[in-house]
Amino acid sequence: MSRHEIFHALVEAWNGGDVDAVLSLMTETVVWHIAAAAIPPVSGKAAVRAVLAKLRSDMAETRWRILRHAESADLLFVEGVDAYRRTNGVEVAMPYAAVVEFEGNLIASWRDYIDTRRMESLRAGDTPPDYLCALAT
Repeated sequence: MSRHEIFHALVEAWNGGDVDAVLSLMTETVVWHIAAAAIPPVSGKAAVRAVLAKLRSDMAETRWRILRHAESADLLFVEGVDAYRRTNGVEVAMPYAAVVEFEGNLIASWRDYIDTRRMESLRAGDTPPDYLCALAT
């Protein structure tokens, strides 16, 4: 199974609301940079589970998708769109990129690169500019 196929399974599990399946694809000592360089990373499955549970509690529907990827050995690069509807009805669609490192067939390190200010603006219900909409379709 390729790194992309493993990550695609994670995306499908997340979109299906299956946090346990998401976690099953990570090492016990996984390090997740939810917004690399913007906020501190989350370390270990228990901490990741807590973050994922908090995120899910505010998502009525998720439509996360990967648009492009490249992989080499134990490294996967992805570009995609984090799209979801919040429980308050606000629609969010934000382009992002990530670097994912594997140990065997499990994710050991994950760095998401995202504009946190724009994400918070979208989460608040602000209308995205046209150029952002073009990237998120």
